[in-house]
Amino acid sequence: METLVLVVGTLVVAAALTVYFVMGDNPSKALYANVIIAVGFLFFIAYNTITTSGLQKEIKELREQLEATKKDLEDKRSEIAQLQQNLSNKDEELNQKNGEISKLESDLQNLQKEFDALKSEQEASE
Repeated sequence: METLVLVVGTLVVAAALTVYFVMGDNPSKALYANVIIAVGFLFFIAYNTITTSGLQKEIKELREQLEATKKDLEDKRSEIAQLQQNLSNKDEELNQKNGEISKLESDLQNLQKEFDALKSEQEASE
């Protein structure tokens, strides 16, 4: 499409120059050349308006898509933050359970020692 506009623009300028130089001493030659250039310029303005209108629609669609993508990104970041918090909570619970296991193992060893000591006393008294 741009190539067509360039070709038409070149033809308009060529037509205006041809009219200007071919008409010789005619006093209206400048007027005719200016009219040809003005008509060509009006076509260029119309083309530019149509192109800009189409681009504005496309820009609007892309902005809407960008906003939707930003919202999705924000939702994903919020979800990631929540999952990280859950992971941190589970890690803390795991550390507590490991502490409880260590305490219970220590208590079990102490009870085993007491049991062995009581068993030794009972065997010694028999």
